[in-house]
Amino acid sequence: MLVALLCIGMPGAASAGAGTYSCGASQPIPASLDRLLDAQGVEPTDRLVALADLDGDGRRDALVYLHGSDWCGSGGCTLLVLRNLGKTWRQVSRITVTRPPIRLLDQRHKGWHALTVHVAGGGSSPQDVTLEFDGHRYPGNPTTLQTTPTMIGPGRVLIDAGPDGSPRCGR
Repeated sequence: MLVALLCIGMPGAASAGAGTYSCGASQPIPASLDRLLDAQGVEPTDRLVALADLDGDGRRDALVYLHGSDWCGSGGCTLLVLRNLGKTWRQVSRITVTRPPIRLLDQRHKGWHALTVHVAGGGSSPQDVTLEFDGHRYPGNPTTLQTTPTMIGPGRVLIDAGPDGSPRCGR
């Protein structure tokens, strides 16, 4: 499983390039991804990026946790899943009301790794929810899904929460 964790605009992270900060990886995010996020109006300080091969094609896809005030509500923040097509990126999913930890699971569904996100607040009972790829996308609202601890298998935390609750790269 190819996984690289990269933080953008996170205090205390090592510099990996102009305006881009890296944690746990020696490569900055691809310039094409940086440009796409900039074009969508996502400030560098409002995003946390984890790169991992989600679909097994050998290219690192992106999970972008949007945590600025424009992207969050009482139930959590927005998570984008972007597929790496080589020179371009395609949005696979926009998942609202998510909170860290965000995990990449070993289990796959329709060829893509399953993910877990934490949901809480906004009327939701605190729980980890498993998101399975349906052949086109991941579910857009995890608060409508139910899970049990037995559904959460081995995996790796890509985006975690710091002691103050703010998002940070996983370990």
